[in-house]
Amino acid sequence: MKKNLLLLFLSIAFFVKTEAQSHLRTYEINSDTTTQQFLDNNYWQVLEDKNSSFTINDVQKEPLANQFTYFTKNSKIPFTKTSWFRFNLKNNTGKTLHLSIISDAPKADFYIPDSNGIMHHFITGSEVSWHSKDGFKNANAIPFEINEGQQIMIYLKALNHKAFLSDTFKFPLLKTDALEKSIVSDYQDNYTQSSDLFSMFLSGIFLLAGIFILLIYFTVSEKVYLYFSLFAFFGSLSYLHPFYSVEHVSLSLSIIFRVISYLWAFFCFQFVRHYLKVSEYYPRWNRWIGLIMYSFLIVVIIGRILFTSVYHYDLLTNENFGFLAPIIDIIFWLSFLITILLFSLNHAKETRAFLLGVLPFSLVILCFTLLEIAFPFLSIARNILKNDTLFWGYANGIGGFWLTVVISWVLFKRFGQQEKQIAQEKLEKEQLAKEQEIQKSELIAQQKIELEKLVLERTSELKQSLEELKSTQAQLIQSEKMASLGELTSGIAHEIQNPLNFVNNFSDVNREMVDEAAEEIGNGNIEEVKKILNDIKENSAKINHHGKRADAIVKGMLQHSRQTSGTKEPTDINALCDEYLRLAYHGLQAKDKSFNAVMKTDFDENLPLINVIPQDIGRVLLNIINTAFYAVSERKKLSADSYQPLVSIKTRKLNDKIEIKITDNGNGIPDAIKEKIFQPFFTTKPTGQGTGLGLSLSYDIVKAHGGELNVETNEGEGSVFTIQLQG
Repeated sequence: MKKNLLLLFLSIAFFVKTEAQSHLRTYEINSDTTTQQFLDNNYWQVLEDKNSSFTINDVQKEPLANQFTYFTKNSKIPFTKTSWFRFNLKNNTGKTLHLSIISDAPKADFYIPDSNGIMHHFITGSEVSWHSKDGFKNANAIPFEINEGQQIMIYLKALNHKAFLSDTFKFPLLKTDALEKSIVSDYQDNYTQSSDLFSMFLSGIFLLAGIFILLIYFTVSEKVYLYFSLFAFFGSLSYLHPFYSVEHVSLSLSIIFRVISYLWAFFCFQFVRHYLKVSEYYPRWNRWIGLIMYSFLIVVIIGRILFTSVYHYDLLTNENFGFLAPIIDIIFWLSFLITILLFSLNHAKETRAFLLGVLPFSLVILCFTLLEIAFPFLSIARNILKNDTLFWGYANGIGGFWLTVVISWVLFKRFGQQEKQIAQEKLEKEQLAKEQEIQKSELIAQQKIELEKLVLERTSELKQSLEELKSTQAQLIQSEKMASLGELTSGIAHEIQNPLNFVNNFSDVNREMVDEAAEEIGNGNIEEVKKILNDIKENSAKINHHGKRADAIVKGMLQHSRQTSGTKEPTDINALCDEYLRLAYHGLQAKDKSFNAVMKTDFDENLPLINVIPQDIGRVLLNIINTAFYAVSERKKLSADSYQPLVSIKTRKLNDKIEIKITDNGNGIPDAIKEKIFQPFFTTKPTGQGTGLGLSLSYDIVKAHGGELNVETNEGEGSVFTIQLQG
């Protein structure tokens, strides 16, 4: 660590307001017996390059060449600047010297002349990528040689990172062969052996803690364990830096470990937030620290990784933005400490062990950050960091070790309590489940008894309701039958009147013809008697025919009125349609003497007999035909004299079905009520003129016969009812 401080001195340049000196003293090397020599502030000069715009040609010429000055006690120390250094070396040893100069500045550009005076450019630095470095890359050293008696002026352009420069600082010159063989390893043995062992120990502790807590996370899946595991893993990586090889690292090793350190800090804070449940106790403060943390992470990613990868320099150490890093650090760690203090004051009892582990580490980090910020301005801060670097390294490590051990114990104890709580909750759930199961069984048994009782009661009620429904249905059907029978009465009377008139008329004619026959017999006119007897015979046949016709009408009326037997029998559909068409027509005509309509029939003569219940199908035909006649009569009332009412019936054979189409040219059915016409008690007739059951019962009868009843209608044009029955 002391090596880092020594080498970091080379990276710092400061703007000094001392008297300009054009003459630069020459450091004469008179012996090569020592492995290293030092150039104090009497042998080097510095020039501030505020905009980092000077070139080697600029600083070698006037007026910049005369602006180089010596660094003294009275020189002011700038925070972060790009500066030029120069110093003269002369070889008085009598032989060629092979020397190396070391710089651990973020970026160092050396300009060294060869034996011919040609200036050569070399690049090194702690934040320069491995493949861009010259010289001894691990040591950030540039080798060069000076011939016997040669005097050279070396220039160094340094991008400063921290202002460790003082009037006692000396540039180290090392013999190249000694550097190659032993100086670096001796330096590490003297200054890093103990710290390396401590780093290995800490790295192992963090790694074991991370693995241990990660296993707990996989068990309970709680984020607080995951964040601590990530904190521990990045902590383990941050303490492994002495053992990393950088030969295959494209970014500067220092950048990599800075990013690892930032991630370590980030997940440490995340862990603290979730463990203390800041969002629950202090939601507003939680939002603020969330913003601070993620801003911190974004700045690190952009400033350190992105800019280093793309532009090959660290934005947070750039002279224009170098103030960002300490400001971000102090805001971050102050927020961390404030969070700890909030819970220390208000929730100390429940978080005592946790705070005991976190507080020492956070105080060490905060103090170190404050000293880094105060470094350019306060000499006491510079002296503390300069002289006690190893102390701060151990303090940080011990604080991290203490935090890791204590918090791991706290988390393990927390996990044990959670396991006990889970086990207790599981046991309580099992007991509750058993109790609920017993209660459930008892409740089910009780409900079963009540349900059986309720089922018996409901079954009895349903049976009674079913009987009532059957009775009501039978009454409704009989009511519809009687309603249709009433409509048929006048039509049937008219139908019976015709054959009766024929019977009466022919009976009177026969009596007269019998008298004529008796008279002709008395006259002995046998031929005339035969003719009269033949006429009487024909009249008697007509009387018999019309008598049978009246008998058939009466039987049909009786059959329509009585309860159906429910037995299907072969039926002539054509005859059934013809009979009910005429009955319906005469029934309407009997009510309205002025009504007259054209009836058309188109019967398929080859129609076979089909098995149906004739009374039921007759009732269907009567209901639909009555509906058709009602429709045309209503339209007749509203139409001109040119309108001729028409009702037609057509039958035909369709494969295994028989189709009956009843067509009228009435008013049709509006679309709004088309879907309702087969519903029970729905009627378009005025109150008292219809039950609303005719079409509904007809639909049910057709369905019961395995058929279909459909209607096609156009409002104002008429309707077509189609009945399809199984043939």
